[in-house]
Amino acid sequence: MSKSTTREADILFALIQTRYGDRVTQEELEEIRKGLSSILDGAAEMRAIVLKNGDEPHQYFKPDGEPE
Repeated sequence: MSKSTTREADILFALIQTRYGDRVTQEELEEIRKGLSSILDGAAEMRAIVLKNGDEPHQYFKPDGEPE
């Protein structure tokens, strides 16, 4: 995790802990922290992909009856 992602995770975790900390256990908070880190890592990877204006979404065509 990059330094900026770590900082973002810390800020978001503090917000979650402040709002919902009285409703969850310490173990649940740790699971939330792990999940949050995973989500932010994925978001950082997606932001790193450079797209051009003309790039189109990937389309998968599978005709009926064709095996998977």
